[in-house]
Amino acid sequence: MTKHKKVRFGIIGSAGLIGNYHAGTLTKGEGPYELTALCDIDAARLAEQSNKLGVPAHADYRELLGRDDLDAVIVATPHPLHADHVIAVVESGRDVLSEKPIAHTPGDARRMLKAINRTRRIAGVHYQHRANPVYRKIKEMITSGELGRLLSIRFTGSWYKSDFYYSLGGWRGTWADEGGGTLINQAPHDIDILCYLAAEDMPAELIGRCSNLYHATSQVEDHATAAGVFPNGVEFAMNVSVAAHGDLPTFNIFGTAGMITTVAGKFAKYIRYEQDLIEFCREYDGPNPYQGPKYEQQPLPVVGEHDPTEVHKCFAQAVLTRKKSKLLVSAKEGRWSSETINAIILSSYLGKKVKLPLSPARYDKMLAELIATARPVERGQRDSQRGMEAKW
Repeated sequence: MTKHKKVRFGIIGSAGLIGNYHAGTLTKGEGPYELTALCDIDAARLAEQSNKLGVPAHADYRELLGRDDLDAVIVATPHPLHADHVIAVVESGRDVLSEKPIAHTPGDARRMLKAINRTRRIAGVHYQHRANPVYRKIKEMITSGELGRLLSIRFTGSWYKSDFYYSLGGWRGTWADEGGGTLINQAPHDIDILCYLAAEDMPAELIGRCSNLYHATSQVEDHATAAGVFPNGVEFAMNVSVAAHGDLPTFNIFGTAGMITTVAGKFAKYIRYEQDLIEFCREYDGPNPYQGPKYEQQPLPVVGEHDPTEVHKCFAQAVLTRKKSKLLVSAKEGRWSSETINAIILSSYLGKKVKLPLSPARYDKMLAELIATARPVERGQRDSQRGMEAKW
């Protein structure tokens, strides 16, 4: 156990969009933690943030890691930088909470996990949807058998983005600096929930298709579709987009005893069948060839409020007690979604089904080819403050 009653945090990438969120969370003092150091390469934003919060700042993450008042570090830099920063943190003897996704390639994810295991550090991923009591309740219903045998999960989600969004940051929407589009940026939280509910694992195989339907200032996918199966036989289908507009992220979870629909992280529908679907399929003998079992709408489960800062609180407790079991999402679990994202991109590139886990070398070869052949995109001079209210 650490000798302190609070976890002393530093943040690498503190002055960016999500870094600011973490800094705000840590300075509110709602958990067993405190913010002791900031780090970002944007000197102007870093200076402003440091003055506002009264927290020391560093332009180089190596300087931050040289401090003696740090127990843990949040890595909130662009996806392709996660691996090097996470590895540096754990090798400095600190615990780490990484932003999502854990890495942008299978090889980077494995390098990170190897370093985490070698140094025996506490390592988590900032997937705050896991703290949503709606998804926890659904997991309980699946595990208890209330939904019968879990058959399939279908997910759709849109987070519309304009060309202006991509013009704000040089790293967004490029193969070299982001490593993907809506799959790796907007969809990871929901892909994590998909893996968590379906199997607590990555899919066994899938087929995907990625497209850029119309974004002129982006090289990467603005629309993606995938279908596949988990090792336990649970099927899934998903469609995610920053090109479509007007819907909300929706899950449909199908069991043999009932089904649940969530919209924007809230219960929307719960029905139970009068007879198990498989039993009805075997036993019904007519006369209606289109007949299915009758079903009834059930009262929506009542759950508590979603506290997104629970990720920080659970991580802090894990650090203070040295118990990885207290993590909301471990680094190992973070690989489920990152490998799924990578598999969809690779499947689309190859035009065929792929099996997971992937070959890191094959994925790196594909990414190098995508970077080399990417069409140029024009980006205007970025105003470091303009558009900073955007979360993703």
